[in-house]
Amino acid sequence: MWFTIDFHSHVPVYEQIKNKIKEKIVKKEVNENEFIPSIRTLAKEIGVNLNTVARSYRELEQEGIIQSVRGSGYIVIGIDKDKIFDEKIEEFRKIVISAKNLKIEKRDLLKVIDEIYGGE
Repeated sequence: MWFTIDFHSHVPVYEQIKNKIKEKIVKKEVNENEFIPSIRTLAKEIGVNLNTVARSYRELEQEGIIQSVRGSGYIVIGIDKDKIFDEKIEEFRKIVISAKNLKIEKRDLLKVIDEIYGGE
């Protein structure tokens, strides 16, 4: 399986698909000029509607990350890692602000970060 989707997440499925594909590109699990699974294949593999995958691919294409190749599918054309980094930092910032507003202690947030990074 290429990846899985969390159907209980508050993040829309099409966004999860976009994020997982971006993650695979950043991690170099999929390289530039490589094809990604077809819409039909990916939809069947992860158990979602074709239109959901199509929306993800359409948005990735609009972002300049993938490109449709007539009769062949979608190919990776590149990704701006700095832009992805900035997006994730902004998401994290919003979560930290929300946690602060809920009076969650800084040490508790740092503990979670340490758990996730495993003492790296």
